[in-house]
Amino acid sequence: MSDAALVLVGVIAAIAALAWLTNVRRVHLIYPPHVGLLYRDGRFEKELAPGRYTFFDPFRRVHVGQVWTSTRPVTLGEFAVVSKDQFAFRLGLSPVMEVTDAREFAESQPPNQLSAFMVHFAMQPLTAAAAHEVVAVHTLRDLLADPKMLADAIQQKIETAVPGARVGQVLLTSITMPPETRKMFTEVERSKMEAEASLERARGEQASLRALANAARLIKDNPALANLRFLQTLEQAPGAKTIVIGGNAVPLDFGSG
Repeated sequence: MSDAALVLVGVIAAIAALAWLTNVRRVHLIYPPHVGLLYRDGRFEKELAPGRYTFFDPFRRVHVGQVWTSTRPVTLGEFAVVSKDQFAFRLGLSPVMEVTDAREFAESQPPNQLSAFMVHFAMQPLTAAAAHEVVAVHTLRDLLADPKMLADAIQQKIETAVPGARVGQVLLTSITMPPETRKMFTEVERSKMEAEASLERARGEQASLRALANAARLIKDNPALANLRFLQTLEQAPGAKTIVIGGNAVPLDFGSG
């Protein structure tokens, strides 16, 4: 074999070796706030901190899953619930979750979800069940009067329900009632406001009557006050005035000086 042929064979072999090494060399990048979970042949080996990892894996025995560990709200949408007084409505809930054990959190989920874990599959049904239990023992009026009580009660029920995680808070993002329920509550509140307005008007009229009665008693006990008030009224009226004293007309002009 000639030298040129040997060189060509060597180049081909080098390219093939490089391609093989590239194929069996696996690089995994883990960015914060994720942590990695290293599995080999289906068995857990260790947890990986954020960074770059290279594995020689010609037989594809290595799998690296990633779990988001920082505290974050989980958007679950709305849940249909029924109150103690049989009002149906929907709640928008968003639990604030923190992963406390990445391995437990990941391994408590279905195997086909062993990838970049964000939300535990059990969060939705657990939150729905807790919302049903809490709402069912309160009337709609009580829930609307104190929505924080509702969110806190749900949080206590699911705080440690998710494996490997803790729910420190539940955000109540919305309360959606059917149109007929909203109309009924609106009419009730309008009636309350109208009753309060009528009561305030009645109180004002009573206060005016009391003031007039007090003035009448003062005038009755002190006739001179009536004359003084009469003169004050004349002074405030525009133009010239004429009063009759002892049968004689006396012109008065307060504005002339």
